[in-house]
Amino acid sequence: MKIVINTYKKGITALEHLLDSMKKHPEFYEYNIIVCIGGYYENEKYLVKPEENITYIYCNHNSIDYTGLITLLELCSENTDDYYFYLHDTCLVGDSFFQKLKNINLENLTSLKINRHFSMNIGIYSQKIINKNANFLLSKKNTEESKCFLFKTVNFEEDYIFNTDDTNVLLDDYDGWMRTEPVDYYKTGTPRIIEYYPNIDLYKIKANWGGRVDTLTL
Repeated sequence: MKIVINTYKKGITALEHLLDSMKKHPEFYEYNIIVCIGGYYENEKYLVKPEENITYIYCNHNSIDYTGLITLLELCSENTDDYYFYLHDTCLVGDSFFQKLKNINLENLTSLKINRHFSMNIGIYSQKIINKNANFLLSKKNTEESKCFLFKTVNFEEDYIFNTDDTNVLLDDYDGWMRTEPVDYYKTGTPRIIEYYPNIDLYKIKANWGGRVDTLTL
């Protein structure tokens, strides 16, 4: 399995924070890490730069949560045996993340979500399920900076691939929501909650949320 990080060219602070949390663990170097960086509209095509076990892909589109999945579709469609754990730059891994990831059985798996109700497109995708959803993903491809807000807010269809995959797996049958109160985590003036997913030992530092839930104490 490969790990794919979805990010944007202005998200360097969050990306470095996530990578630092991963590099604390020796298992990090056992994985191929693919970082898909959106927002390089001026590029005629994808620019691929490998550095040790990390491959940075500079994408000529910014398709919000779907940037990385579209990139995998357009660059890796022939790798039909591949699996990816897909997450966003605004995440943080815990001490048991890699062990939990390694324990997941990929046999006959098409996709896996981390929460029954809202996975934020985070989870495992096979290349086969990505290819199967080619029309949907390409409909989410945004090549114009002025349309980013439109793509994020109008008919966004979060978790679409998970929710339309008849053989999707829910990791450990988890449907909880553990979070902190809002805090300016990145010191950018944007309040965020920190969600925790114990089934994969993953934190999501989230700017958009709603509802009343029990508070997580870190």
